Amino acid sequence: MTTLNQSLEGGVLALELNRADKRNAFDRELYAALTSALQAADENPEVRVIRLGAKGDCFSAGNDIADFLAEPEQGRRTDPPLQLLQAMRACRKPVVAEVNGKAVGIGATLLLHCDLIYASERAALIFPFVALGLCPEGGSTQLIPQLAGHAKAFEWLVLGEPCKAVDAAQAGLINAVLPQEQLGAQVDKVVRRLASLDATAVQQSRARLQQSAGAQLDTLMQAEMDLFEQLLECDAAQQALNAFVTR
Repeated sequence: MTTLNQSLEGGVLALELNRADKRNAFDRELYAALTSALQAADENPEVRVIRLGAKGDCFSAGNDIADFLAEPEQGRRTDPPLQLLQAMRACRKPVVAEVNGKAVGIGATLLLHCDLIYASERAALIFPFVALGLCPEGGSTQLIPQLAGHAKAFEWLVLGEPCKAVDAAQAGLINAVLPQEQLGAQVDKVVRRLASLDATAVQQSRARLQQSAGAQLDTLMQAEMDLFEQLLECDAAQQALNAFVTR
């Protein structure tokens, strides 16, 4: 069974996380599959827009902790998530996310690099990093305070309080909250509209918007992952993560 379902129709590339039995947690295989799919979509002229969703009732539980703790054959544990986020930022095609439930950890921070995000009423963004002895990643320490202010960002990123879909919409983190039964139809409508627009104009506009974040965001994302990697080796993180795996 593939960890990422892919289909291309009418200029819309649908990418669906397909580890519902693991709540769509990211293991190395899923990281590689999604990163590769984004890079291929960027080079494929038939792809005009990317639709990102997930199988089941959870968008993503974040990292597959057992897989994440395993010593990589090469590189660092944080290389796959950083490469995924870099691929999302570099992609010229707009990415529309359909969030059908909880988005945890990297499952939440990757949404910050999508262009349009639509969520069901039961969706929530959860950033459990500090509770696990780690630090936020994915540029979240810059992007969330810019949108929601320091106080809310601290509440979500440090205290780890869930950011409910309605609060995320009010803060500008997502575009809209819809009843579960209306979510798919709304995303259908949006991706079809994007696919009907001039591809060059859309892609150049996305590139300019990405550039507005500047090289500073790329540098910050690298610094966040460097610190994340350091904290992974500390006792607090090791104990918290091992307890999570064995509970």
